[in-house]
Amino acid sequence: MENFVAIDFETANENTYSPCSVGIAKFENGKLVDSFYSLINPEQEFSPMNIFVHGIHPEDVENAPTYKEIYPKIQSYISNNLIVSHSSFDRNVLTKSSNYYDVDFINVEFIDTLTLSRRLLPGVHHGLSQMIRHYKIENITEFHNALEDAKACGLLAIAMLEASDYSTIFELVNNAGYKSFGKITPTEYIPFTLSKHGSTPIKFLNADDILSRKNLHKININETRIKDKNIAFTGKLQSMTRSEAEVIVSDLGGNFQKTVTLSTNILVVGLEDPRVVGPDGKSNKIKKAEHINSKTNNIEVIDEKEFIQMISR
Repeated sequence: MENFVAIDFETANENTYSPCSVGIAKFENGKLVDSFYSLINPEQEFSPMNIFVHGIHPEDVENAPTYKEIYPKIQSYISNNLIVSHSSFDRNVLTKSSNYYDVDFINVEFIDTLTLSRRLLPGVHHGLSQMIRHYKIENITEFHNALEDAKACGLLAIAMLEASDYSTIFELVNNAGYKSFGKITPTEYIPFTLSKHGSTPIKFLNADDILSRKNLHKININETRIKDKNIAFTGKLQSMTRSEAEVIVSDLGGNFQKTVTLSTNILVVGLEDPRVVGPDGKSNKIKKAEHINSKTNNIEVIDEKEFIQMISR
C-alpha cells in the first residue's frame, strides 16, 4: 500500500480561498503515523451557515496564523506526496488559497474518495459520514472538524482497498477505471477521471430521441441513475427546454426541483448567461451547491452531456 496524506479544510464562507482550519493525517503502510491541525485566520468575514456547520467563530482565529504563514507546514506534509481527500472541495481550497496568497505551487498526486466510492458503490449515499458507517470504521464520531475528517478520509481509502482484491491504491483505482492518479504540478494539471477504456459504453440519444414518449417508455426506470433523485437545473439547456427536462425527470422516476436545497442530489449545469452570473461565471444555484457540498458532498454537479448519459438506455 502506498503512503499518503489525507487533508481536509473548513472555510469561513463560500469562498474556496477562505480556509479557517486545516487537518492533515499522514498514513504509512496503512497506519496513521502523524497528524497536524491548525486554525487559520482567513482575513475574511465568516458566514453564519459555515459557523453553524463547523463551530469556528471569528474570535477563535484572531491570533491564528494566516494561510500564507501556515502554508510551509502544510507543504512539508503534502509536497511530492499522494493526497487523499473526500471530493474535490479540499483540493480546490488548497489550490485556490495557494493562488490567492501567492505561495509556491504544490507538486502532488491525488485521488478523490468521493468519486471513487461512487464508482465502487453505486446506489448508496456517498457522504463521508455515510461511507464511514458503511465500512464500519470506528473511532470517528466528530465530523466537520478538519482533523477528524482528514483521519476519516484516510481510513476510508484504506477500508476501500482492504475490501478489494488489490494490494495497492493504484491497482484499486486503475481497475475501477481510472488510468492514473490525478496530478498537480506548477506547470500541469491532470484530473482524476475515468479512462475511456474504463467507462461503460453508453448509448447516446439525440434531442428527438430524448423527447420521444415512445423511447422514454422503453427505458427501464429502475436502471436509470435519476430514479428517486432530486434534480435541479441551472443555465440554458441546448437539447431541450427546462419544461421538457422537467417532464423527462418526472417520467424517469426523478423529482424536479426549481431551487437547490439540502435534499438536492443532482444539479445539471447548462450554458450560463454572463449578464446574469457574476465574474466567476457561477450562478447562485452553483454557488449554493458548492456551499452545501463543502459540508455534505451530497450534490453531484454535472453538465448537460452527463445528464443525457444518465437518461440514456
